[in-house]
This record gives sequence, C-alpha cells and structure tokens, in this order.
Amino acid sequence: MALGLAAARLGRRTCIVQLNTRDSVGRFFNRPPIEYDPVRLDDHLPLWGCNLRPRQCLAEYSLMKLRFRALHRLVFENEVMRRLLGMVPGMTETLLLGKAWFMEEMDKGEDGRPTWDTLIIDAPSTGHGVALFRLPQVILQAVPVGPMADDARRMHAMLSDPLRTSFNIATLPFELPVNEALDLQKQAREVIGLPGGFVFANMILPELLSASSQAQIAGLVGNPDPIVDAAAVNAASYVSWRQAQAVQMGRLRDGAEMPIVELPHRLAPMDFAGIQALS
Repeated sequence: MALGLAAARLGRRTCIVQLNTRDSVGRFFNRPPIEYDPVRLDDHLPLWGCNLRPRQCLAEYSLMKLRFRALHRLVFENEVMRRLLGMVPGMTETLLLGKAWFMEEMDKGEDGRPTWDTLIIDAPSTGHGVALFRLPQVILQAVPVGPMADDARRMHAMLSDPLRTSFNIATLPFELPVNEALDLQKQAREVIGLPGGFVFANMILPELLSASSQAQIAGLVGNPDPIVDAAAVNAASYVSWRQAQAVQMGRLRDGAEMPIVELPHRLAPMDFAGIQALS
C-alpha cells in the first residue's frame, strides 16, 4: 500500500494486486472488500486495487481462447471439470500468475497504451512465493510446446526482465525473518532468475534514548519507588529490544545483495495515516 501511494503520487497509473487472499487493502482506504475487478482506492490519485481469484482467472482466460461464453460454460462450468482442475498441481498458481502477466503485457486501452504503469503484486510468503515464480519453468519442462508453453515463455520473459520486473523482499528485524529473507534472495537469483529490487525491513525501532540516558535508567532499576522502578525496567527492556534488532539488521546488511530500505516502527496500530507516513 505504501509503494502504491508513492507510485501514484508520481502520476503513475498503479494497481495493487492481491493474489487470492483475504482483502487487507480496502479497509485502509475506507472501501468495501476488494474483489476481482480493479476498483479505485483514492479519489485524487491514480491508484486502484484488485484481488485475483483462480475461478475468475480461468473464466477470463478460457473466454480469450474459446471466444464464446456458452462454450466456456460447457467446457469448464461442469462439476467434473471443476474437480479435475482442482486436482492439477499448480493450476491455481498458474492462473493467478497468468492474470498478472496479462495485466502487465496485454491489458491495453483503446489508444493501444498499457492500462497500467505500475503493478504491485503482493506475493505469498517465502515457500509459496518461490513455487509461484518457478511455475513458468516447470510448465516449460513438462509441456515444451503448445499454447500453454507459449504463454509460460511470455510469463518467464516478464519475470526475468529487469526493465519490467523488480523482486522486492519484505522482512522484520528478527532472526527467523532475516534467515528467510537471505534464503529467498538466494533462491530468487539462482533458482528463478528474478531481477533484484529492494529489501524492505519493517518495524525498525527508533533510538529514543542516548547512551547517557540509558546509563541513568540502568541506575534506576530496583528503585524503591515502584512507579520509577517499573518505568526504568520498561525503558531498559526497550533498549534491549532495539539492540537485538541492531544485531539482526547487521546480519541483513552483511548478507543482502540488494539495497535495504528501513521502515520505522510506528509504535501504534497501523492505520491509513501510518501507511501514508511510510509511503
């Protein structure tokens, strides 16, 4: 959402694309839950959002290939075919990725210009994300010729082109998320060949206390006044939390091969004002 706002403020016609998940965008923009068709999120900025669903992706794709809605219903809208498609490994992910590719390459206005300047794809977490972006290669290995192979080649061409795609990683300053971020970076480069973008480190605690203040607070721990003691203990805990974050950020800086963007902890529940501040 922060990236979407930033891109839209630059005048870029932008769409935030969620992949078959519970909508987490609409409520921040005071909109009903976002569905398949893009809806405008801001009355003043060129910013839209959508939430792709496999069944609707299939309907749109089959209509492009079969041309006739009645034929689509005959072929795909029967119980046997629905169950069969649900059993095909990777079919859901293929449909979602294919729709994203269509929005990037094929979706054009009457003047022939692309509908979108920027698409922000909110991809799944590490394991599912790697599987999603490997799909074009898997399809080509299994089915090297035919219409599906042609589409898979075009999807792979989009994903591997640094002028069209930027693969960004979001993480947190904790040991496990940093481990996953570094592993994902390696897999994205070596296994899939995705162009590197940025690593976004979320929830970085601000430095609220100087070294002298920290020393003073440490001396107040165990104070006979319970209020002073509790405040000192809480402040010392904050300092320890921030120091632990600093260790993990050091690991991230040492291992990351992409630029790191540090986003501050808001120290409050996230709301639209917070998204705007981050953007």
